[in-house]
Amino acid sequence: MKSGRSPRRRVRVWFGQYQISDYIGEPAYADRYEAAMRRRFPGLEITNIPLRSGGHQESAGSPASDRSRALFST
Repeated sequence: MKSGRSPRRRVRVWFGQYQISDYIGEPAYADRYEAAMRRRFPGLEITNIPLRSGGHQESAGSPASDRSRALFST
């Protein structure tokens, strides 16, 4: 059963393999946060992926794992 709510998204800021920021929110707020982080940290990798229905990812992961999750998520 699917609720009418939009899925939450997770935005992370990466300094190499180290996660320096983590934000979870509704898609519109996550997009705004991502844009703000891109302005503030133009040389760093920023990932913005949908959360699974459980609400949280299990581990910190890496920028590469976030990219692959974004490619294969529905």
